[in-house]
Formats: sequence, structure tokens, C-alpha cells
Amino acid sequence: MRSSTPTEPRFLPTELGLVEAVETVGLPVRLTVCDGKVYTLWKPLVDRLRQESPVITVAGGETAKSLPTARRLWKKLWQYRIDKGQAVLLIGGGSVLDLGGFCAATWKRGVPFISVPTTFIAQIDAAIGGKTGLNFKEGKNLLGVYAQPVAILGYRGFLETLPKPEVRGGWAEAIKHALIVGGDLWEKLQGVSFKEPPSMELLAELAAVKVNIVRQDPYEEKGLRHVLNLGHTLGHVWETLSLRTERPLSHGEAVAIGLLQEGYLSLPPAALEALRTLMERAGLLNPLPDFTWKAWEKALLQDKKIRDGQLRMPLLQAIGQVKVDSLPIQALREATRWYRQEVRP
Repeated sequence: MRSSTPTEPRFLPTELGLVEAVETVGLPVRLTVCDGKVYTLWKPLVDRLRQESPVITVAGGETAKSLPTARRLWKKLWQYRIDKGQAVLLIGGGSVLDLGGFCAATWKRGVPFISVPTTFIAQIDAAIGGKTGLNFKEGKNLLGVYAQPVAILGYRGFLETLPKPEVRGGWAEAIKHALIVGGDLWEKLQGVSFKEPPSMELLAELAAVKVNIVRQDPYEEKGLRHVLNLGHTLGHVWETLSLRTERPLSHGEAVAIGLLQEGYLSLPPAALEALRTLMERAGLLNPLPDFTWKAWEKALLQDKKIRDGQLRMPLLQAIGQVKVDSLPIQALREATRWYRQEVRP
């Protein structure tokens, strides 16, 4: 539901705790939308969570965020007569939550929904903040509304079954959060094992970074929330350009490339090298997908932050210090050339 107060995630230590948390929301679950792979891996748990409601499975990933898939869900909302006294339960990664949240928010001007994020990125970032949306043509999230779930319920157990690229991608968003706040969180990441998901305590700390920023600027009206787009300007470009390749980049892997390229534009050399070293240890220095400059510019120009050929984007001045500034598109070309020549030729 639309609210200026962000819903804070709760992290549950056990499957039973997760089931009980859904029950204590106080609304009957009338329809469940679940990532198909998650349902296959976690069917007994999902069946307990959905409270005998019908379950609709959808494919995860960016292809889920389409008008045909949304139309399918709206038809189910109609079929099962979902109203404001019931809840739609969403179980999956960021794309499934974006899709399901958008459909719930636009049905009858908003019906309640519960988010159960099952990926690393979703638990610390994508599920938080109230952004829902669909992709349109080749643009990401061009259709969307703000809507807060009535609850966000995280369970670390889901992360144990993630493919390794998804775990690495989650660490990219974790690094982004640490770059924004610096200090103790940045120092903690210097000593973690990037081969495994973080502890429940670290998940909660990482999620709190986004909650605290969104609380100050829920609808991006003050410019404070723009810092959360760190790495995403170029990251979205690489994610889009990789979709039709043999090895598409995950969202987190694409953001990691964006973080380093955008860091090149503004960080002092020592800080840039520290970021590059951490990215390398995390296994996040991927090669760029094959692209033409025409396709690159077309993808970049879909960015919602472009004004008169200038991009308003967050730039790192130092670890823990981010400033939103305007840059010409040519500067992003230079960052791309640097990465391709100096980081991953």
C-alpha cells in the first residue's frame, strides 16, 4: 500500500518462524505468486506459507517484468476476487516482487501484499523501499508505482540454495551499501568470505542502510534516495545489453561493473584501487558483453535520470561519501573504455 513510511524487513531464523510471521500479519492470504524455481526447491515450505491459497508460478529474472505476465496476474486477481481485506503473498527475487507488487498496487487502486524475498539482493535491497514496476520495450522499470508491502519477511535459508552467480551478485549490492555508508560496514566486508551468503545479522545490517535512506526520502523528492542508484546507471546498461548473449549478467554482476566504472569517474586513485581489489576478491570483475556504441547509447538513453543530455547520478567522492552530480554521456563512454582496456581487456 502507498505509504511514506518504508516497511522494515524482519529476518526469521527458522522456517517455522517464517510461517508464523506470515500468519501474524493478520490478513488471510488469498493468492500466492511464486518464482517457479523457488517453488520446486521449497515446495513444502511454500505450501505452508500460502495458507491453501492458489499458487501462480512465474519465471524469475527480468523477463518476468512484462505486460503479458502482468496481464496474466491481473486475470487471477479478477478470478479469485481479491479485495482490500485479503493479502497477495509474493515469494521470489526482486523481479517477482516488482511484478507482483505492481499488479497488487494497481488492482482496485491497491490491495495488500506480503513480500518474502528469496535472493540475496532482494533481502537487502530490492524488496525494500516500495518501488514496483515492469519493463517496457528495452527500458527497465519504465512502468511503475510506489507501494509498500504490509510485511517483508526474510529467511536466510533461501540463500543456501542460490546459484553461485546469484550469491556473487548479492555481494555486489552489499558492497554498494558499504560504499555509501563507509565506516564499520566497509571494514566488515574486508574480512568476509564472498563464497557464502552473509550471516542473518549482517543481512539485517545491510538492509538497514536502504531503510534509513528511504525513510528520509520515500518518493525521491529530496534527491537523498538517488545515492541508492550508485552503480546502476551503467549497471542497467550492461544488464540490458547482456540479455541476448549466451551468458547474461545477473543484476548484481552488472551493478558491480557499474560501481567500478562509475568509481573511476570520481574516486581518488587509492580508493579506486581498494574498490577494484575488493571486487576482484569477490569474483565480480566480469568482462563486458559484446556491444556496439549505438546499442550502448540506446540502452543508456532509457535512463530516467537524463535531463537535456546530462545524467544526474550518484558519484563516490570517497568511501562513505556520495554526491549526486550531472555528467555528460561522453564521460560514461570514457569509463567504459577504461574498464575494457585496463580492467577486463
